[in-house]
Amino acid sequence: MKIYTLIYQKPLRVKTYSSLVALFEDNSQEQLGVSKAKLDRFDFDSTYYVSTRVIITRSVPLSSGDVRRKKSEERL
Repeated sequence: MKIYTLIYQKPLRVKTYSSLVALFEDNSQEQLGVSKAKLDRFDFDSTYYVSTRVIITRSVPLSSGDVRRKKSEERL
């Protein structure tokens, strides 16, 4: 499952969403300063969206099992 993290720069606020639809239902285009269509096309795999108002990232959360496996693989 991928999550979207929205960071308002001024005042600093952080919100987390399970989809872009949820992000836009909770925040207007005017608040974000970007359209949903632009973010639908944005390549979150290589970077994160940055504007003067917000930073939006997409990531995959790690479970404790994921972290243990990763550490185990690094030791080999």
